[in-house]
Amino acid sequence: MMENKLKWEMVPDGWALCFNEGCPLREACLRYQSGLLAPQSLTVTRCVTPRAVTGERCVLFASMEPQMVAYGFSTLYDRVLKDDFTTLRKTMTAYLSGKRYYYEYMRGERPLSPEQQGWIRNLFARYGYQDSVVFDRMEPAFDFRWV
Repeated sequence: MMENKLKWEMVPDGWALCFNEGCPLREACLRYQSGLLAPQSLTVTRCVTPRAVTGERCVLFASMEPQMVAYGFSTLYDRVLKDDFTTLRKTMTAYLSGKRYYYEYMRGERPLSPEQQGWIRNLFARYGYQDSVVFDRMEPAFDFRWV
């Protein structure tokens, strides 16, 4: 299990950092907290987003709250009837952006967000497999996707 402590190594390349010390959301913001961890050697070009913070809202706010992500679904089709397998697999492949990403998600190389997990559960439920969706492993993780 991941320790719920943010480290600079977790921050992906290209992730927008925030250095607004006056922001009322800074303690709960993944962008600000990531910025605090930036190494001194990091070259930062000052980029100002006009009116990003309006009162108590920020258009770039990203929550520090870890989410439960899933890795892998090696047993997903174990209880699926042969007649449903091809349709379910094709629908999953399209949803996960093609064969390459489908297999990376299936092998646990990419995390499935809570939204993706819900979509998969709903798809299988529509085919009558309400309780058969089990992911290989679940872990808390920070959400570095663009908000």
